[in-house]
Amino acid sequence: MTDDDRKPPIRRPSYGPVRRMLKLIVEIDSSRFLGNRLGAAVLLVGVLAIFAGVGYGLPALISHYFQN
Repeated sequence: MTDDDRKPPIRRPSYGPVRRMLKLIVEIDSSRFLGNRLGAAVLLVGVLAIFAGVGYGLPALISHYFQN
């Protein structure tokens, strides 16, 4: 067996949610196509709305649960 036979396989990097979010922000700013920009912007606003809803709704639900 030579050294070439023992090379580890090339690993593809996994993309986590933070990296995907950053890619959306970059695509909004640098995409050449208007459709891609609009799609990325709508998706980003949707993700932020979900975070806002969970950030407001979950504490309100917990507060309502403990008051009754």
